[in-house]
Amino acid sequence: MKSIIKILAIATAIVPAFMFSGCIQGKYDTPEVSEVPVGDTVTITRLWEIYDSLVAAGGGTYKFNEDHSVFGYITMSDKIGNIYKSAYLQGGADDDKAINLHLLSSGGLYEGDYVRLNLKGLVLGDYSGMIQLDSVHVDNNIVKLETRKFLEPELVDMENIGTGLYVGKLVKFRKVQFQQQYVGKTYADKEGQKTVNTYIEDELGNTMIVRTSGYANFAGDTIPAGSGSLVAIVSRYNTDYQLYIRNTDEVQLTGRRFGDVDEIFENNFDASPAGEFADAGWQNNAVQGNAKWMCQATTDGNILSVSGNNAEQNETWLITPEITLQPNSYISFKTRMLTAGNTLTALISTDGTNWTQLPANIATSTDWAISGDVSLAQYSGNIRIAFKFESPVGVAGKYFLDDVKVFTK
Repeated sequence: MKSIIKILAIATAIVPAFMFSGCIQGKYDTPEVSEVPVGDTVTITRLWEIYDSLVAAGGGTYKFNEDHSVFGYITMSDKIGNIYKSAYLQGGADDDKAINLHLLSSGGLYEGDYVRLNLKGLVLGDYSGMIQLDSVHVDNNIVKLETRKFLEPELVDMENIGTGLYVGKLVKFRKVQFQQQYVGKTYADKEGQKTVNTYIEDELGNTMIVRTSGYANFAGDTIPAGSGSLVAIVSRYNTDYQLYIRNTDEVQLTGRRFGDVDEIFENNFDASPAGEFADAGWQNNAVQGNAKWMCQATTDGNILSVSGNNAEQNETWLITPEITLQPNSYISFKTRMLTAGNTLTALISTDGTNWTQLPANIATSTDWAISGDVSLAQYSGNIRIAFKFESPVGVAGKYFLDDVKVFTK
């Protein structure tokens, strides 16, 4: 204690003199900077090649005993608390790989730091499948060359994450949402400081883990309900790929949830009586032959069907009531074909006389086919939709129709 007091006393005496001298000379002493050797330069891609050879040989680690340097950008640090004693380093345009840095102590690195990392003494391996450099000392191994050099995230589809090409990298998903069971909950357990796994999904039903530490500064924030874009780091734990969010400003989920629409017109035919279809406003016209659209019950609700016969050629039109479109309108429906050799076409008309074929997906097999969300943006005002069934002589063709819907997104 006496030593500390003496040091403080000496420092107190020196500081005023130093300040006075500095004001007169107009100069400041430059602090000494410890040199971190450079050695040979390698890329993060080369580190991956060494790691892949380790995996091919059955695993293990590789320790660097010579001075080698690798350059890269810090894309995520432990500053926000979502990762601990860790950072992610990513190469530039000519070095398309990234790696996790396991630090001996937390702090000292920030997103946007462009650094040179000396590899001497570091151990290359993995932690539960995530490639990493272990035992990184921020002061002894790293030289910051520039700051605030932020990499743009790479646009990627969720289905491509499983290729393994994006491990450790900063990515952006363009249209995702959190699964419904997580909406309104928090990212993690802030009070108990426990890590929580939630899941995001895309429109195709692909899912990914979003892993959030209870120590993250946004752990207690509420998970948004909408869909949109999300930026994160791709990590790996054994066979699972998982995402680490850097901050909630990069979670832009403000759009509609998938499937949420404003219906303008809808008929799933469940309320229609069995037999020849004759709902109010609909037209069921046998232009050639005697085939009519019929309503029939199934275990999943009512559907419409139309059947030709071998003895005659059939052309039957099923036309909706008049529908008033709104901006950004779409139509969707489901079809199923029981017998090959006949056709079904979806058409649109603004006057009930002139018809234009819609680019809808129509079933060509016994499996139900979804039309897709067919845009009606080029039309306005009142329209009608027609389903034209055609079956030639000698073919007892049959088609099914269900869930006709016109809506806006």
